Amino acid sequence: MPGLHKFDPLSNLASLRCPPPVRLPGEWLELLRPLPFRYPLEDEQYIATSGGRRILLRPIRPGDAPAYEAMFQRLDRDDVRFRFFSYLKQLPSNELLRFQKIDYDLNINYIALGITKSHEREMLGVVGATIVPEESTAEFGLLIRSDQKGQGLGKMLLRKLISACTGRGINTLRAEVMPRNAAMLALVRTLDFQFHYQADGTYVGIKRRLREA
Repeated sequence: MPGLHKFDPLSNLASLRCPPPVRLPGEWLELLRPLPFRYPLEDEQYIATSGGRRILLRPIRPGDAPAYEAMFQRLDRDDVRFRFFSYLKQLPSNELLRFQKIDYDLNINYIALGITKSHEREMLGVVGATIVPEESTAEFGLLIRSDQKGQGLGKMLLRKLISACTGRGINTLRAEVMPRNAAMLALVRTLDFQFHYQADGTYVGIKRRLREA
């Protein structure tokens, strides 16, 4: 018929092209990598500090190591010594390894994340426990960024760890604390930990029975 043109599907290839790929943030790309174990998304939880700040508590995941190192650089010297029993200028390699080679079966680690004024995530605290399966116990450590103390973050993280360890069937949660770490000793006392003072005074052994053997 006059005025009609034969349809050519190749005449306008631009309309058939796929849109360009979305540029994802670096931390999102880390999540796309295959994990050795399923990420426990159900463990994510939002809480509010005593100052009213909204905080996300969640398990560690790939890509968290740089945020941990950034938090470490904002710690007071005494807080570093109380946590690692020594003055350190950078995180120990075995501590960073927990963030780089994640094993959700043998390690239970939670971090507290806040939002900065520039809308970026920042790590405010971390609690972690290594499970000793043959003893049904877990050794834990807690670290709160120095300028975030006194807002209840430590108790919230430790309560979350206690709940997770109890759910895993762990009998005892334990740690070693320096005698001068009064804030930590006061915190665990409120959570019913038992104290075992060493004769030489180097540290205080603390433990909490989670369930009967």
